[in-house]
Amino acid sequence: MSLSCALTSVLQSLYNGTRLQISIIAWLCACHVFRSTDNENNIIISGLYMTLENLLHISDMGSKLIDEFLLKTMGWLPARIALAFFAWLGFINLYMTRINLSVIIVAMVKRNNTGANLAPCLITENRTTETSSLASENSTTVEDDTNAILMNDEDVMDWDETTQGLILASFFYGYAMTQIIGGRLAELYGSKWLFGMTVALGGVSAILSPACARIHYGVFVFLRILQGALQGGSWPAMHACIARWIPPLERPRYIGVVYFGNTLSTAITLPICSAIIDAYGWPAAFYITGSLSIIWGFFWFGFTYSTPAEHPRINRKELSYIEEAIRASGTTIDKARKFSVVPWKAIFTSMPMISIIIADTGNKWGMTLFYSHLPKYMTNVLGFSIKSNGAISSLPFAARYIGCITMSTLADWLLTRRYMSIRTARRLFSTIALWCPALMLVGAAYVGCNWKAIVSMFCVGLFFNGAITASVMVNHTDIAPNYAGTLFGISNSLSGLITFMVPVIIGVLTEGEQTIGQWQKVFWTCIPIYIITHIIFFLFCSGTVQPWNYTDEEVRKSNEENDENDQAIS
Repeated sequence: MSLSCALTSVLQSLYNGTRLQISIIAWLCACHVFRSTDNENNIIISGLYMTLENLLHISDMGSKLIDEFLLKTMGWLPARIALAFFAWLGFINLYMTRINLSVIIVAMVKRNNTGANLAPCLITENRTTETSSLASENSTTVEDDTNAILMNDEDVMDWDETTQGLILASFFYGYAMTQIIGGRLAELYGSKWLFGMTVALGGVSAILSPACARIHYGVFVFLRILQGALQGGSWPAMHACIARWIPPLERPRYIGVVYFGNTLSTAITLPICSAIIDAYGWPAAFYITGSLSIIWGFFWFGFTYSTPAEHPRINRKELSYIEEAIRASGTTIDKARKFSVVPWKAIFTSMPMISIIIADTGNKWGMTLFYSHLPKYMTNVLGFSIKSNGAISSLPFAARYIGCITMSTLADWLLTRRYMSIRTARRLFSTIALWCPALMLVGAAYVGCNWKAIVSMFCVGLFFNGAITASVMVNHTDIAPNYAGTLFGISNSLSGLITFMVPVIIGVLTEGEQTIGQWQKVFWTCIPIYIITHIIFFLFCSGTVQPWNYTDEEVRKSNEENDENDQAIS
């Protein structure tokens, strides 16, 4: 085997995802490079070379046996359901390494143990007996947490609110940079490797976080920017994937269950990280969540494929069903098609696309508040301890995941039975998704320290925000399925460039003033943005495939087919 052949085999193995082959071929390359001119050594290395080539052949046979075994034991399971399962786990891990900082930073940062720095709701007078009892308990726990942290000053950071806001926002700086290129790369070369690498490399970034934070906050900011850039292509890659894997009428439910595994992840990550921090310290929370992402990568690369046609174990009936359904929706399966020029001008001048970008910005503005600052609000204002913070903060996100599944299933049911058009469905569910959180934030801003009312309002608001899966989130595949990944990258990128300001704004508003009054201002920054962005989407959204989804050649062929059909009918 020549070195060039070995390298070719490595690339082929990477494409096929056979890790055993990659390891063996790496040894073959090493043997080729380090062959000695000494005859005796040459004989030894040549023998090893032949042995490894035989192992490579055996690994090929092993891969085929594994495929046959999986086909016999799991052949009853539709391939797109298996894809959904691994993608669901992927989104859970993706957000574990992204959201973990929201609760970890509460333990990372030094808190002065003085009454002036206690949460306002712990020092407010004239409260009910029940609330006072809870506050007293939390006050003791917060004080204990603070004392425990202060016992090891090397493990806490002296960062002010503005610095913390910068750190929390830094992820979004990098995240916005790679959205468009991530979507396009997924369309050109497949979603498997792009999505898999974004999750796995996010895990590596999480593992490096404690070391970078201890060096200097600037190094940590750089790492978070890099992590954002690495994970920026994740959502666009999966959007390109569903345009090729998931029939149109199944997409809202797929997005609700799979994509919003990120919401379930948040509900899981916050209490898990809180428990880990309480037991082992904040660095362990980074290490554990990062390791889980890397482990997931081995399963994703080994068992998933970018298109149904590439899948070796897919049922022919399912393959035919998927390809016919996505072709009817406007997706072109022809491999040569994916290298066509993207109609950038048409995309950026399309009002349906512009309305998606604007609505996505409004939704992300509010969700950035919840994702990045809800744990801080629970501790700094309502007075929950680090341990109880995670459990309480997770409730709204658990409600959102239930809402995602409920709303997407309802949308599927309405569309399948033709009770409403696609555009009407997108309008209805966008109204639910953007107005309900706005109304709940108004209520939360004025109930003071009534933590039960606040958490209940957050849960109701995010439950109905789950309707975003049946409206804005899926609308890219309605208007241009051939460019779904690119469109999602554009909207996610541009909305991210705006919403990265949210943590910074919150940091400035609450600098030295963790009070109910200042947090009322924070909530009010979201309310008009939710409403205005929804009105624009409601007026200009579309449920039909746009002309620029097709190339001129495809339009010509379509016209010829229509002419032939007309002649046949006449």
